[in-house]
Formats: sequence, C-alpha cells, structure tokens
Amino acid sequence: MAWHLLLLEDEASVREAFALRLRDQGYVVQTAESGDEALGLLRSFEPDVLVVDLVMPNFSGLEVLARVKQLSPALPVIVLTARGTVKDAVEAMRLGAFDFVAKSIDMDDLLHTLRRATEFLTLQRQVQLHSGQDAARYALDRVIAKSPVTRSFLAQVQELIKNDRVTVLLQGETGTGKQYMGRVIHYNSPRAGRPCVEVDCPSIPRDLFESELFGHEKGSFTGATGRKCGLIEMAEGGTVFFDEIADLPLPLQAKLLRVLEERTIRRVGSAANIPIDVRVMAATNRNLKEAVAKGEFREDLYFRLNVVTLTVPPLRERREDIIPLAEQFLHRSALALKKPVRTLGESAQALLRGYHLPGNVRELSNLIERAVLFCSGTTLESSNFPIDVQGAGSIPVAASLDASSAPEAGGADSGDIHISFRVGAQSLADLEDRIIEEVLARSGGNKTLAAKQLGVTRWMLDRRRKPRV
Repeated sequence: MAWHLLLLEDEASVREAFALRLRDQGYVVQTAESGDEALGLLRSFEPDVLVVDLVMPNFSGLEVLARVKQLSPALPVIVLTARGTVKDAVEAMRLGAFDFVAKSIDMDDLLHTLRRATEFLTLQRQVQLHSGQDAARYALDRVIAKSPVTRSFLAQVQELIKNDRVTVLLQGETGTGKQYMGRVIHYNSPRAGRPCVEVDCPSIPRDLFESELFGHEKGSFTGATGRKCGLIEMAEGGTVFFDEIADLPLPLQAKLLRVLEERTIRRVGSAANIPIDVRVMAATNRNLKEAVAKGEFREDLYFRLNVVTLTVPPLRERREDIIPLAEQFLHRSALALKKPVRTLGESAQALLRGYHLPGNVRELSNLIERAVLFCSGTTLESSNFPIDVQGAGSIPVAASLDASSAPEAGGADSGDIHISFRVGAQSLADLEDRIIEEVLARSGGNKTLAAKQLGVTRWMLDRRRKPRV
C-alpha cells in the first residue's frame, strides 16, 4: 500500500525538493506552506504521517504539533529542523512527536524515521484488526465457570473491568490461567481496541531489559543504530501485562515504579519524558510479600501493584470446571491437529476427575493435546493418556470390581479427598500412603495440620510415612 504523507514546509524550494524525493520513494505526498493550510488538510487528505518544519513564520511547528495532537492524537508527527536545540527536541517529544529529525540533503534520517513510523502504523492496524477476534475469544461469557469458586472470581473481574485505569496484580499457582485472565480483563474493558502488550520478564536478557521496556535513542549504546520504541510505549492507550513480575531485576523495579507514579517513560539515551496512557497488569506465582521480606522485591513497587489483587484459583478448588475445560481443549486440539476426535469418553472423564493436576489448566491443556494426537478413534479414553497420569489419577483396576462401585467420599466442595480404586490391585498400605501424601500436599507440607486433618498424632503420621521394607 502507498502511505499518505502531509509535508508542512514554508520554504518553497525545500518543500518541492523533499516532496519529489518522497514521491520517488513511493509515498503519496500532499504539501502545505502554512500551519493553517496543514490543519485544513487533515480532514480532506487524511494523511498517515505528518512531517512538519520546526521553524515557520506566524505558526511554529510545535504549535502545529500541539493542535494536531488535539485533533488526531494517533497521527504520527515527525518534526523536521535545520537548527533545533535539545530544548526543542524535549518539548516536541513532550507534546507527542513521533521523532525529531535534522534536515539533510540526502534525507536519510527522515526516510529511516518514516519507515519506522509506517512499521508502527502497520503493527497498530494489525492489532486493531485482530482485537475484534480477540474480544470474541476472551468474552466473559466464554470463560468456563461451572464451579462456585470460578463464578465468584468472575464477579470480581466484572467489577474491575468497569475501571480501566486501576492497576491489577494477578496471583496464583503455575498454570492457573493468570495470563488468560489478564487478556479477559483487557478485551472486556474500554481499552479492548488498543494493544495488549505482554512482557515475559524471565525471558528478556537483563542487559537488554531497559531498552526493550522503555526503548532507546540512536547511538545510546553499541548496536543502537536507530531509535526504538519500547514495549510500554507500544501499549499506548491499551494494556501492558508483566508476566512473572517477581523476576524483574531490582534496578528496573525502581524505573517501573517511576512509570506507575508519573505515567511517563524515558527512552535509554534520552532526556525527554514521554507521557503514556496504559493500564498496568502484573502476574506472579510467587508470594510477593515474602519476596519483599527477603529483599528480592521492592516494597514500594509492591504497594503500587497491589491496588487490586486477584487470586486465580487452582483447578483442585474448582473441579466442576475440569471436564468442560477438557472438552474445550479437545475440540481445539482436534481442529489444530486435524484429528477425528469428537468426544471425551467416560473413562477419560473419570481419570481427569481423579487426577490432582498439579500443573492446573496448562497441564490439562497439554494432556488433552497429547492424548488427541495419539487417539485413532473419535472418542478420547483413559488409555490415550500417559501411563504416569493413569497411575497418578486412579489406582490400577482389577477386574473383580466395577468402576461404578468405587468408593468416593464427600461432595465437590467438601474439601474431602477423592480417590477411586479397584480391589485387588494394590495393598491397603499403598492406598494409605496416597491419602497421606494428598493431605500433606493440600496442607502445603505442614505435618501438624495434615495430622490434625487425618485424626492422628504428628508422631503417628511420621511413623506411617517411614519407608516400608
């Protein structure tokens, strides 16, 4: 596609020379010799990018920039100057300029900046194109919420969506769906039409983190061959989601705190503060209070992030959601893998109900995808799952007792342990071991609490857990 460019330059010879070169580069160029004329062309010409000279009679480039940002906030504006100062550059960036470029005969800097501006516009339009699809995918009514725990959690989310400026901290075990819920919050908020930029804190090299997060200026370090917008800046108007925020290096925690307090960013190598309008969300599977106590996380940043904290419940607390989630993953995997699997068989359902799923929703999704891959029929059965999962989810079955007769205690919300088995395959001692280990897991390894729940003394619990010879 041909990009439409509006060039504002008061000197006729410079204006025509620049316009000719830009047209040779494939741009559709409209020129203006005054600020008033340029502002009038904004509606009739509808440019993709505006290039404006800094020094002009009567109506300066900075004044035009300020007016344009009121009329068309999303329009990239490149300020062009032959004798600009650092103060001018800082003021231009403060007003929202995309870049501040020195005039040159070869126009290399301007052409490079224009390429960056059009790349940014392309990305922005792709985001807007897919945002409708994402909004449908992450709609609230598509979130599986069969359990009372999940319904209660979603009620909190609905209240949170109403205010799109509140900082959100999502806590929960690995694999519970913190990132997914972050997307649900974004795509059901007024910011749904703007970018949702996700920052994977552990995966970005520490020496590049600041540049990735805030961007950098040309020449600010070795390899910085041009200006780069950071991830926070790319999220303008939308949401920036920090996944595993506890892994953010301490020096960067201080800089992020400043962003949250001042709502501005500063690129590496720049003296200009750029105002931003983003919603910040963060997720972690760690206890940030403990991290603060250990000196691994800044207390002031914790308080800034902890405006609204949501804890995503683990699957063991919302077991009614397991089968609907499994069916959803089955249909998705069958489509992606082009397999004829359509239904989740009774044996597979029984297996998943009995399996403790330590990896939560992520593990369930992976298990279903693997089972679908190795399933040759139209129904997914327990035999399609890995042997270790079969053994962990249900004690091996003997033929003497039907599965329907397997003992099961308590309801889904009672907190009781559900262990299905068949007589004759394992000893009572092995079953006892499984119950003890399950109670210990639910007690977070607290032996005193586990013993109390089992109705035995701590000494008896330790004695029963001794290896048998």
